[in-house]
Amino acid sequence: MLRLIILLLAFCSTLHAAKKPNILFIYVEDLGYYTSERAAREPNTGITGLKTPNLDKLAAESVNFTRAFCGQSVCSPSKSAIYSGLLPHTNGIWRNCHNNHPKLGNPDQWIPLPNPITKANDPTNLAAGGMHENIPNLIQTLTSHGVYCALSGKLHQQPARNFPYDAFVKTNDLATVIQAAGDKPWLFWCNPGDTHAPWWRHVQSKLLNPKDRNSAPKDVDPSMVKMLPWLPNTPAARIDIAQYYSCILNMDAFVGDLMKKLEASGQSNNTIVVFTGDHGIPVARGKTSVYPAGTHVPCYIKGPGIRTGRTLSTPISQMDFNPTFLEAFGISPQPVCHGKSLWPMLSGKTDALLDRHTIMTETNHGSSSAPKELKPTKGRAVCDGRFYYIGNVYQDTFKGPVKQAISIGSGSGEYGDPGPQYGIDLHDDAIRHKGDQPLPYELLRQLCMADAPKEELYDLDSDPWAVKNLVNDPAHAETLTQLRQEFTTWRTITQDNDLPFNARIGKVTP
Repeated sequence: MLRLIILLLAFCSTLHAAKKPNILFIYVEDLGYYTSERAAREPNTGITGLKTPNLDKLAAESVNFTRAFCGQSVCSPSKSAIYSGLLPHTNGIWRNCHNNHPKLGNPDQWIPLPNPITKANDPTNLAAGGMHENIPNLIQTLTSHGVYCALSGKLHQQPARNFPYDAFVKTNDLATVIQAAGDKPWLFWCNPGDTHAPWWRHVQSKLLNPKDRNSAPKDVDPSMVKMLPWLPNTPAARIDIAQYYSCILNMDAFVGDLMKKLEASGQSNNTIVVFTGDHGIPVARGKTSVYPAGTHVPCYIKGPGIRTGRTLSTPISQMDFNPTFLEAFGISPQPVCHGKSLWPMLSGKTDALLDRHTIMTETNHGSSSAPKELKPTKGRAVCDGRFYYIGNVYQDTFKGPVKQAISIGSGSGEYGDPGPQYGIDLHDDAIRHKGDQPLPYELLRQLCMADAPKEELYDLDSDPWAVKNLVNDPAHAETLTQLRQEFTTWRTITQDNDLPFNARIGKVTP
């Protein structure tokens, strides 16, 4: 009898070990790598006045990848790299492509798919650009293998009909996902948006004067903000960043609450938690650009089978989430994939991928504040974990006078609009203070004129915001040669070219 009990226990243990995990994928809008754990670990980032205890705790309990990069620093292309495992210039979504639910389509929700989809209400709009339809995307693959998939917030992909989520839920509705999944393993793509501009709207109740969108928040003192070196250091600019930091505090509280809900559900021990941002801060040289303020994101991963409590500087890409998630569910990788499964590192077998030493990220977008007639910039960057090389492949350099390309009031939307919606002064203050603060103005001018250096090289260890170009420094000639070769190799294997982007429909050759 004792032997039978032992055999039954062993059998039950085997069944439990074979149970597929769940994945809680926390994917935050416009969240660059601004956390107090990073500020303590990398004081040269200049991040001050920001406390993120819940994110710090999650980082300490996870594998903390300190050199993680998105596929492109724009919403739709960033997501497309994860869905496809391919860089945006290959998968077809190289610019934003919206798809709003006819009744739930306001920017705070963007729940995209009516149920059922009919010819009359299908939000697909391929004129806006879309993923090549011969590419099997992550959600198609997971749902066909019995994984319950739920999304909160924006889909932001085309064709919308090709992303067969089982449910669209509110951002904090983890319980609904777990209940609806039943005995199925689940993926909850949780897409909170508090860090998306306009920042004042997300923290209005915390402003010293809630009726003034340019008012400072109560929980972040602008005088404690050490201004980021590519942005103007003025009282108004510090209030802008203080509002952004206050939004990050909202996100920190949200994550803390979500982790409590996961623990209370009883599924914590069988759930992989991945925390990251879709791209960086929505200001000039951040979101939409190829600079690390736009492409470098936090990344914490914990869960069953993961040797946690480690901090790794190995460069990874969000494209890697695609094969990593598939492997977690025991599913073969997609036939064409630029990403690599992170499981050799997550499991603790290695701290680096032996067959890959760099990652590539990109932009196919112009500065929001540049003259609208300019074609999108094509920039590519490769990173080896320390050095960050940029090749500005195509720039439609503005031929008119500088004042026509960059002037007070020419800032656009979330990137620097002091007007009634966004209330952001960063663009205009960079121009107002070009005499006493020349660097922020010059870097903004390069974006607006589309005339950045053909090549750029930055040491992220000493210069995390990439403001000191080392491309002509003889001390880094060998590194430059190596990264140029990596750059060429990446462009070759991903079928890249030097032509400006136009909307086009094509196929990926397996």
